[in-house]
Amino acid sequence: DGTFVKGFYGPAEYGGGGSLDPQDKTLFYYKGMTFKLDWDKGVDKLTNVYWRFDAVSMAMLTDGKGAGYPQSTVYANSRKYFTNSFNSNPTNGASLATVWIDKDGLAKPVAAVGRANDWALLKTEKFLGLWPQGVDPKGDFWKNQAFCIWTDLNDDGKPQPEEIKIIKASSGGVVIMSDLAAVVSRIDGKAIRFPAAKFTAGGAPLYNIDSGEVLAKDVQPPRSSGGDQALASPDGWTVLTAVPKPYSQLSVAGVYKGEPRWSYPNPWPGLHPSHEAQAPDRPGMLIGTTRLLGDFVTPRNSNAGPLWCVNGNMGPMYLMSADGLFVASLFKDVRQGASWSMPVAQRGMKLNDISPHDENFWPSITQTKDGKVYIVDGARTSLVRVDGLETIQRLPETEIKVTDNDIKNVQEYFAVQEIARQAAQGRKVLQVPIVKTAPAVDGKLDDWKTSDWASVDKRGTAANFNSNSKPYDVQAAATVSEDKLYVAYRTADKNLLRNNGENLNSMFKTGGALDLMLAANPGANPKRKDPVAGDLRLLVTQVKTPSTGLGTGKTLAVIYRAVVPGTQEKDRVSFSSPWRTIYFDKVEDVSDKVQFAGANGDYEISVPLAVLGLDAADGKRIRADLGILRGDGFQTLQRVYWSNKSTAITSDVPSEAMLSPVLWGEWEFKAK
Repeated sequence: DGTFVKGFYGPAEYGGGGSLDPQDKTLFYYKGMTFKLDWDKGVDKLTNVYWRFDAVSMAMLTDGKGAGYPQSTVYANSRKYFTNSFNSNPTNGASLATVWIDKDGLAKPVAAVGRANDWALLKTEKFLGLWPQGVDPKGDFWKNQAFCIWTDLNDDGKPQPEEIKIIKASSGGVVIMSDLAAVVSRIDGKAIRFPAAKFTAGGAPLYNIDSGEVLAKDVQPPRSSGGDQALASPDGWTVLTAVPKPYSQLSVAGVYKGEPRWSYPNPWPGLHPSHEAQAPDRPGMLIGTTRLLGDFVTPRNSNAGPLWCVNGNMGPMYLMSADGLFVASLFKDVRQGASWSMPVAQRGMKLNDISPHDENFWPSITQTKDGKVYIVDGARTSLVRVDGLETIQRLPETEIKVTDNDIKNVQEYFAVQEIARQAAQGRKVLQVPIVKTAPAVDGKLDDWKTSDWASVDKRGTAANFNSNSKPYDVQAAATVSEDKLYVAYRTADKNLLRNNGENLNSMFKTGGALDLMLAANPGANPKRKDPVAGDLRLLVTQVKTPSTGLGTGKTLAVIYRAVVPGTQEKDRVSFSSPWRTIYFDKVEDVSDKVQFAGANGDYEISVPLAVLGLDAADGKRIRADLGILRGDGFQTLQRVYWSNKSTAITSDVPSEAMLSPVLWGEWEFKAK
């Protein structure tokens, strides 16, 4: 009668907790139902109940929590099938996808693909012998991962041990495609497609666990609470919300015939990151991406090709092409759109400015035979037609020639813009005191209270909900005592200094670091475009050692000196990209000369003035900049600085290495 009953009672033979009172009819609280809609009269009629959420069906095909009943319809092999690919998890892919066949108006289970650990039936005595050696199905969940495939070989709708294969592997979300192929976002780092090449007499798809087609390699697990799915189109494209290398986990990506071809920025992937996301300020921003809405849709009379749609936790749903082009945001962000609370729902009313609200977990997308695309909005179960997709047309292919000179001009443009910004706001000057008593390098900043603090990064948005996240408030200060320069950084990021440090020359590419740029020669032309003797950069981080974790081990400090008089050409250090090469005369490991300490996101360093070639006399002014690099321990993802705001690039080695003193601020030394 629709009454919810907490708990799972099912028969023990199916993984349940014991017997079920046959008189208790309230256990059947979920149903798969078919309705016939009369569009002219605006009424509907229940025509069939094809599946009931009873103890047996729940125990056989789920983990006992009822995740994922037969909902999405697939027409293949001249038959009608159902799957739970898009309704098992509110934010991620289905860890265990099931296929049902329509048999005399009822949904009969015929196959299952996915994480064996989520199938309670496989942990019962009858099936324990199937688990691979070294995997304990009743042990620690994450340390005993396994992947399974079941096909109903005897067409009785019940799993038998001889119909199931289990391998030791960690797996991601599973999608059942329109041809019944099972696409798994990752099995031990590989996106794999299991085709339904053959069928049993009863219509069960035959998946071979040993002969899956590898769609992508080096697929990374999701960064947060969202994603972990893949779609494979017949034309060779694979779209992934579990992103393959070399792309960042803060993106969605596409692979063409096994080759990574594109990625698209996704800086707040998942439900919880969306709580910390800024409101969108331009078209095309992905915020809080979670679960795919369904299979590809292909607009009629359009050459946009297959489109796919992913849910956003703040309300919008995002449409993109298989080859990585952003198409549209459907609905508005909850912080910007009107609430879905109209007095009367009128057919044909436009919903462009409406927000379904945040945590709208269950929307879906489908395309009917006439080519029209519909969305079930989610929380309200309203049918929404998406109009206008047929008008999308690709721009004609055009060859654009980009020369080295063009790229140089672009760089100069950004430098000119940064100079203009600084001129409008006034050049920044930081007071650097010369004191008798040096601050203790202990990671505690109590002795920096009266310092002049430079603001490095104040971007970001306060958390919207369920998070303590705040905007960045990164600051830095400097002081001189006797023969040393001391620098302090407030970052609030205790994991900032994660850097593999494998190569001194490219330490700015491999993770987080504290960054100090100095023009030690105060007499150099302040408007110079190219560095001169005395212009240098000091990077300080921590690298792992055999006995420590990443970012918690050995201090590594490196100085990059642009010009050192007398350096031989053969001894210079090159920094190259496909379009250009720049040179530094010397890259020097000064770890033994730099003192470092850090605690809870506060960091301090000291370095001898002689190492920097710096004469810090009272009243003297020099050019300098302070910044930090953020990364994941293997690659640098962000660069932010006190003065030079045109340094955000992290994808071009020469640009990341070069020194631009004309864009630095000024330090003024004052004796105290």
